[in-house]
Amino acid sequence: MDIHIRTIRTVTIIDLSGNLIIGKSEESLRETVNRMLAEDRKDLILNLSDVPIIDSSGIGAMIKCFTSVKAGGGRFKLLGPSRMARQLLNITGLLSVLETFDDETTAVASF
Repeated sequence: MDIHIRTIRTVTIIDLSGNLIIGKSEESLRETVNRMLAEDRKDLILNLSDVPIIDSSGIGAMIKCFTSVKAGGGRFKLLGPSRMARQLLNITGLLSVLETFDDETTAVASF
């Protein structure tokens, strides 16, 4: 999985590309979010539009990121989850906890 960071105004967008599954990818996501928090970047969008597969470890990583950001006084939102990812987020109840957007402009404006 590749991770790219970009900023629009005060919002940091974490673009993921590849599968968010057990191992290096979920570890990399958690490390990236922790680094953003250490840099005082607290308004984060996780862009999932290029993530075809998310397993239970990936869901766990997103939960950990959400709780870390919230504990640090920030906001963590999702952008562009696939239909399958959205179903998984719905089954786990995360859609009711995490704000989810289909387009970047609306996601950024929500901060």
